[in-house]
Amino acid sequence: MTLPFKLVSADSHIAEPADLWTKRIDRKYVDRAPTIVRGDDTDYFVIDGMTTILEGESGDGIGLLATKRKYEDPEEFDFGFKGRWHDVPESAYDPAERIREIDREGIEAELLYTSFGLGMFALPDLDYRYACTRAFNDWLAEFCAPAPGRLFGIAMIATDDVGRATAELERCAKLGLKGGMISISLESGQNYGDEHFDPLWSAAAEFGMPLSLHVAASETTFRTSGNMWTDFACVFTPTMYTIVSMIFSGLFDRHPKLKVVSVENDASWALAVLERMDDRWQHDRAWAWGDAMTSGRKPSEVFHDHVACTLMRDRTAILNREIIGKENILWGSDFPHFDGAWPDSGATLERQFAGIPLEDQVRIGRSNAIDLYNLPLA
Repeated sequence: MTLPFKLVSADSHIAEPADLWTKRIDRKYVDRAPTIVRGDDTDYFVIDGMTTILEGESGDGIGLLATKRKYEDPEEFDFGFKGRWHDVPESAYDPAERIREIDREGIEAELLYTSFGLGMFALPDLDYRYACTRAFNDWLAEFCAPAPGRLFGIAMIATDDVGRATAELERCAKLGLKGGMISISLESGQNYGDEHFDPLWSAAAEFGMPLSLHVAASETTFRTSGNMWTDFACVFTPTMYTIVSMIFSGLFDRHPKLKVVSVENDASWALAVLERMDDRWQHDRAWAWGDAMTSGRKPSEVFHDHVACTLMRDRTAILNREIIGKENILWGSDFPHFDGAWPDSGATLERQFAGIPLEDQVRIGRSNAIDLYNLPLA
């Protein structure tokens, strides 16, 4: 049995080829351009001469992207950091191969994110960070151009300079990209609810560009406990804090057309906060501070109006879709990453959908992404 409709993936990725930045970055940074370097036992992604960005974290190879073995066994999870570029699926960096890939998978369209660039928000040189993200955005627009009804790019938007971020978001909208990815947390400690960021939110709303908070895409690390199992199990926590903070800050009341997407955090985390936000908002208003909401909506209503969550394998969220919101949950394959819900995406999702009405399957697996990003699909 197969799903009786074509999928739309709200969270897929490309793998940046070695020459992306060496060819495209501002020439004054060409000697520091990110690239892929062959080591003795693995290929490395090297940026600014380093195999790691965050101080104190060890450099890793590209093995989690060298995932061709998944075609042989989709449930094989013995991938590690060691890997070679020739083991990265060609469809991760060749748009023609990508179309063949998604045709095999029963996917009509994808929203595409960076892979190596997820860590670039932590680059300490802000001008260099901007140069890296701008070069990526140019490349991604060209990657998507041959398939305008099927491949849709999500830009990388560094927010350290709001004016520059706003201009880049507008530029990317004109390039045809469909959304922007911003850092989950800010190294400066600033809060996105600060009115300082309002020009960026206004531009995102004006151009219909949902803003993504993608797991691991942050100026600060999510590795905080000293135990990787703990950090990965609770990896959604920084995004949850950011979105709840956005809600209480009144940001969405000031920008009623703004949409924000929690990406690759799955969706069950919303169950922990929706009722509690409303309960605390009702009972603590006499003494607590930080609530700047002005629309009269409950926090959960603000969430339902403005926030979407992608999932790969999260039956808990699917079963609780009435609480999270049927229109607030979007499926994504996470191709070509090692833990993605591929290949045979339809069969994987079909198991998640057991007992779920077809109407709701279509919402989660297809139409919610089309509606959120205003894709030119039926």
